[in-house]
Amino acid sequence: MKLFVFTVIAAFSLSACTVLPAKQEVAKTPVSEEADYAQPDSAKFSAQLAEQLVDNASIRLNTAKVGITNLVGVTSQYDESSALSQVLSEQLLLELHRRELSVLDFKATDFIRVTPKGDFALTRDYLELDEVMPITHVLVGTLSHHRDGVMVNTRLVDINTKVVVSVAQIFIPEAVARQLDESYGEPILRKAP
Repeated sequence: MKLFVFTVIAAFSLSACTVLPAKQEVAKTPVSEEADYAQPDSAKFSAQLAEQLVDNASIRLNTAKVGITNLVGVTSQYDESSALSQVLSEQLLLELHRRELSVLDFKATDFIRVTPKGDFALTRDYLELDEVMPITHVLVGTLSHHRDGVMVNTRLVDINTKVVVSVAQIFIPEAVARQLDESYGEPILRKAP
């Protein structure tokens, strides 16, 4: 019993002598929903388009499986796209995914192609793509060049019924469009054979 009392007294004595460091305050920075990094101007416009598409939806989008296509020139044959169009489509993929839509990348292959120039799993060769994809909705849209910029109209369409379930529209100022598209101002038309 004396040993037990001695052990308890010793433990209390040692703890009384222990100097604990002062509690340090950790500077807390508020966490915003948007990442705090430099975004290209076009990303802000893509975010606006995505927000409109989600807000304007006439259906619940949580069950939609969305394929995103390149935007086309409003006066084109709908089979060519510009650098601006491709960048906006890529950014829309990101922004719709951030908003928890199920976005399918139909350009992803079932394999990785290893070459001296790099390793790739995306393709534009239709023979390398899956013939059947569970896409229920497709994002399509047009670009209209104006003197002061580009009007972008997008819509989410049910791929089976062709019903438009959401729409969005933004205007991209000329300065932003020029940053992304070296052919800015030229009409996006079918090239002569």
